[in-house]
Amino acid sequence: MSDQHTIIDAFTELAPRYERSVDAELKLFWGWDYKTFTNYVIEQIPIDEHDVILDVATGTAVIPRKLMQEKRLGGSIVGLDLTEEMLRRGNQKIKEINATSRIRLTCGNGMKMPFTQSSFDIVICALATHHMDVPLMLSEMARILKPEGRISLADVGGAALWRIPVIRSILKLGAFIFYYFTENYSRARSESNTIPNIRTAEEWRNFLEALGFSSISIKKLPSKYKRIPTPLIINAIKK
Repeated sequence: MSDQHTIIDAFTELAPRYERSVDAELKLFWGWDYKTFTNYVIEQIPIDEHDVILDVATGTAVIPRKLMQEKRLGGSIVGLDLTEEMLRRGNQKIKEINATSRIRLTCGNGMKMPFTQSSFDIVICALATHHMDVPLMLSEMARILKPEGRISLADVGGAALWRIPVIRSILKLGAFIFYYFTENYSRARSESNTIPNIRTAEEWRNFLEALGFSSISIKKLPSKYKRIPTPLIINAIKK
C-alpha cells in the first residue's frame, strides 16, 4: 500500500472525530488546545481583505471557516485535502455557517495541486507538512502563488539528531507504537512514515531560499513540554 493510500485510509477513519482527536493530541504533546492553536496561526498571517487564499490539507475546513467568520474577508478561500470524507464533513460545516458561496473544497494532493500557476495570494498549511515531501510541496506552493504571494505554515519542527539513521528508526517505531495503541494500524503507519519529513528550522529556511522566497520568518511557539520538539510558524514571500 502506498503512503498516499495509507493516509487516506487513516484520515477517512479519523474524519468523524478529527477535531476532537487533534485537540487531544495538541494538549498531550504541546499543551495547546486546537482552537487556541488555530487562532494563533491565523493571527500570524498578514491577510488583505480581498486575498484569494488556499488552505492545504484543510481537513474539515477549520481554517477556512475561521478565516471567513473572524477576518470577514472579501476574497475567496479554497480548501484542498486528499481525503474525500474529511471534505464531506467540511462541506457540512461550511453550510452551517452559510459560507458555501465563499469557501470551495477540492480533493487533491498537496504535492501535485490541481491549480494553475499564480492562482493564489496566500497559501496556508497547518499541522500537515509532515505528511508531505517538503521540497516538492514548497515547489508546488511557489508555482501556484502570485508574485509577492505569501505562505504561512505551522507544524512540528525536527532536530538535527533525527537525521541519524538509528535515531530516526527509534522515532518511527515510537510513533508507530503510540498511534497503534491509541488509534489503529493505518494511523500508526501513516504517522510513523512522517518522521523523515519533519524538518529543522534551518532546513526550512534553506528550502525556501532555494525557491526564491524572501522575508522568511521562522518562529518557535511556546510548548508546555520540553520532551517534544516545539511547533514552528513559518512565513515567507514569493519574489
